[in-house]
Amino acid sequence: MEAIRQTLISLFNLTEEEADTFLSAFVRIEMKKKEVFVEEGKVCHKVGLIEKGLMLCVYQKDGNEIIDEFAFENSFITNYYSFLTHTPSTKEIRCLEDTILHVVSREQLNELAAEHPFIARMSGLMNEKLFIRAHERISSLLLDSAEERYMKLIRQRPDLTQRLPQYLIASYLNLKPETISRIRKKISDH
Repeated sequence: MEAIRQTLISLFNLTEEEADTFLSAFVRIEMKKKEVFVEEGKVCHKVGLIEKGLMLCVYQKDGNEIIDEFAFENSFITNYYSFLTHTPSTKEIRCLEDTILHVVSREQLNELAAEHPFIARMSGLMNEKLFIRAHERISSLLLDSAEERYMKLIRQRPDLTQRLPQYLIASYLNLKPETISRIRKKISDH
């Protein structure tokens, strides 16, 4: 939990007291590999902070899974669109590894925000970060070559190639697994 606390302090420029206040509303839960955190078709009313583990956000289309995002240690996890709009989730969020999460409900978060104005500042910063990340992902999918997308992922999260099967990385990058194989071979040949 200390790593999460330090991440919050760093990301949102919080005092230690503010970080402790924010985290006081969260409840620790443990989830097993393949367990579902947010179900497709249900409104998301919770936000998680991952202490340990790896999670996946996935859409279903014509019997295939399309990877939207991965979430790992010291990061937030939720279906933010469903959370904001109060509409059913169009994707599922599940664990790829046994995971330790700290979870807060929408109601608890709203109560906390009503008492502590710094949480509105956190929310604004989070919205900015999410927008920037979405913009970068869309731009990369539209403009970067397959190799550029793969290399960006490796630079940002080198551990993912050890933690994830190739087909999941390929889906996330909107590539075929054999394309990833060719890119990896090209890299190893150099």
